[in-house]
Amino acid sequence: MSGMKNQVKQIVSLSKMPMRQGHLLKQICRLADERDLAVYLVGGVVRDLLLKRENWDLDLTVEGDGIVFARLVADRYRAGLAVFERFATARLTFPDGLKMDIATTRRESYAQPAVLPTVQPASIEEDLYRRDFTINAMAVQLNSGQFGRLLDVYGGQRDLRARTIRVLHAGSFQDDPTRIFRAIRFEQRFGFHLERTTLRLLAQAASTNLIQQLSGPRLQNEILLLFAEHDPVRAIARLDQLKLLRFLHRRLCYSKNVKQIVTAVPKAFGWWVRRFPDSALDRPIIYLMALSSEASQAVVATMIRRLALSREQARKVSAGGRLVDHTLKRLTKEGPIRPSNVYRLLEDFSDEVLVLLLAKQMSKQQGVRLSLLRRRLTAYIKNKTMKTALTGRDLQTMGLQPGPQYKTILGKLLDARIDGMVTTEAEERALAHRLIEKAAL
Repeated sequence: MSGMKNQVKQIVSLSKMPMRQGHLLKQICRLADERDLAVYLVGGVVRDLLLKRENWDLDLTVEGDGIVFARLVADRYRAGLAVFERFATARLTFPDGLKMDIATTRRESYAQPAVLPTVQPASIEEDLYRRDFTINAMAVQLNSGQFGRLLDVYGGQRDLRARTIRVLHAGSFQDDPTRIFRAIRFEQRFGFHLERTTLRLLAQAASTNLIQQLSGPRLQNEILLLFAEHDPVRAIARLDQLKLLRFLHRRLCYSKNVKQIVTAVPKAFGWWVRRFPDSALDRPIIYLMALSSEASQAVVATMIRRLALSREQARKVSAGGRLVDHTLKRLTKEGPIRPSNVYRLLEDFSDEVLVLLLAKQMSKQQGVRLSLLRRRLTAYIKNKTMKTALTGRDLQTMGLQPGPQYKTILGKLLDARIDGMVTTEAEERALAHRLIEKAAL
């Protein structure tokens, strides 16, 4: 590790930061000066300041006790505080919702690959050395007299200029295999390239079982972060190129059909968001569904377990496999189809699955069938909020005995509403009487 003594003093301007963040950093600077503590802005925010990209995540590190300092900040500015003693880190949430992480400068050691590290207090230089890539291993000092001073010990600026992703040491991927996916994420986000030795080390680590040793939640986090990037299509292609998809499932195949579906997702997503701007879509899950859309139910189920998906995530992904093909075939069949039939076909699907349906059709054809699908999806979303005027209590008042017929009759009333056969409560009530009489026979 090279020292900092010979560094040319360089000042990074924080003036482009939003006023709130900039003001808070200056306040924290004064508090650190009062306690004679060296405090630094670290991580991705420093990288993005140099790249002139917006990123106002505030990650601070302190040469001293970061948790004690975090408590001082929380007390002075009435912030909520969550402490993670194991990692000498604290998270602050200020009254206006602004979040900040404060950590003790530390070194890390790994008892074995792929496990969480053991941490010990250390210098800022050692703290930067433990990080994933050189472009993320820079710091900006916040103390008065040194405010804005850049610490670049390991060539982060050099690699930014060269558009290069480089690890800091040969054991980086072995220590933390999640860095394999992070390398691809940064490579694709910035349009950078993996430095030759870094690529070799990544391939070596991927050829072992290190990734398989990662816990489900850690692997899930990296995969979903990767799929949340601006262009997940390129990221997925890179995963395939580096033979990393097998860690989701060894039989997961990036075939020509799957590639076409994945490639169609941005267009399908864009159409959906323009048509239904209030829809809250889980975009990474859509890409995961697209990637596994041609896989068997058994493969999808195993992948869900491997990634430790939540119950809701699992429900969406499991519905996005081959099960949707039958639905898509019916929805794109020319000829009349009742709006209620469309509703019943789709009512158990999440909006994410509907976007996948659209992407699947876009990957095949842009003609009449696609237009049909779009019209029927639009009608379904319009009908999705429709309700009957009558309730189960109304049916009871009308003489229907409690039982499973309640659901059946209310379902028929809703279908009639959707199809326009009834439009008023009186018409609905008359239909309900007829259905009750029929059920009594």
